[in-house]
Amino acid sequence: MYRDVLTQGLKGQYPERGHFLMTEKKKILIIDDEAVFRKILKEDLSYCGYVCKTAESPSEGMRYLKTDTFDLILLDIMMEPLDGWDTLDLIKSLTYGYETPVIMVSSKKMDLVEVIRYGERLYGYMAKPLTREEICAGVYSFFRWYESLHEAAEKISTDSVPPEDIALWLDLSRQVRVITDLRAEAAIICLPDLNRTEEECRDQLNAQVDQMIREKRSKLEELEQKYPVLHTIPQ
Repeated sequence: MYRDVLTQGLKGQYPERGHFLMTEKKKILIIDDEAVFRKILKEDLSYCGYVCKTAESPSEGMRYLKTDTFDLILLDIMMEPLDGWDTLDLIKSLTYGYETPVIMVSSKKMDLVEVIRYGERLYGYMAKPLTREEICAGVYSFFRWYESLHEAAEKISTDSVPPEDIALWLDLSRQVRVITDLRAEAAIICLPDLNRTEEECRDQLNAQVDQMIREKRSKLEELEQKYPVLHTIPQ
């Protein structure tokens, strides 16, 4: 995900530090039980101008989220005893975590079942291992997209579009983009059983994701027909 920045002029060349600096320092929480990766990720993102806090376990991450706010959470999938998906459920149950964007960062490739189950709540996925170029470019690209979307929405008068409909439009726009990207990169893991073949299983999973995207796009179109000004927001 966020391949637009990753593919622009980075071919083996180390970017200048300022290339991925945000105008405002962003706070990032890294939740990962692998000490080496936490250290490298914090060093790389700090180099690119981000303020990072690391948690070696989901429970430590939850403690931070109960007392502090973050602009982004980078969450590993393969952790014990709680994995990344259980941790995502906990994050979204917290006052400070519910609205915080979460990007999964893992050596485990997401599969379509996970896309169907969790895609609506995610803001992206990045695959380990990551070079400094890739992590800085990916995070920068995310913030650039996310902030431009919200800044454009904030310019729309609440007299013309109710705030709750603007919020719904933003959420649906994110979901369509993220689920589409996750689907393109996801593994298709299907075990045949008595009721269906492996091919039938793949077809059913792809059909479920297609249906999710169609339903969300349909809701977006309804909002844009009702409030034409929403067409002016770049997605």
